[in-house]
Formats: sequence, structure tokens, C-alpha cells
Amino acid sequence: MKKELKIEIIEIFMAKAGKNGWDKCFHGTIRRKCDVNGNPFVIGRIKINDGYIIANAKDQWELSEKLDQLVLINLTTNLYDDQKSSLN
Repeated sequence: MKKELKIEIIEIFMAKAGKNGWDKCFHGTIRRKCDVNGNPFVIGRIKINDGYIIANAKDQWELSEKLDQLVLINLTTNLYDDQKSSLN
């Protein structure tokens, strides 16, 4: 009987504030998965201050663009801080 290894590779990933926001960089992880039809996609999770931004895309290049935009939105609108204050 052959045993199947259950290994998941998690990669370190970086997002920045927009296309040229190299002064505001944040690190997190991406995971590669397949949907129910077997199509590959990636999921990214980046920690910003006290919260996280999470996105998925068909590949790491599209994911990078999405995460960069979400970092910029988060830093310019304080979206996470607004959600925290509305919960109290």
C-alpha cells in the first residue's frame, strides 16, 4: 500500500502601496490551490498593521496587482480601522 504525502507549499509574498509604492511594503503568504474543476489559482494573505488583506486570482501576477491595490486602499482609507470602530 502506497502512502500519499500531504504536503502544502506556502510561499512568502510581498505587496506594496500601488504600482510605485516601494516605501510601503508588506509581506505575507500565498498558497496555490485548484478549484473543483482542477483549474489552478492562488490565494494571498498579507498582514497590514493590525489586520489582513486577502485576495485570490488565477496566477501570482494577477494576485500581485490585486494585493498592491488593496494595500493602497487600506493605507489611504483606513478601511480596517473603520471596521474595528464600527464593531465597538
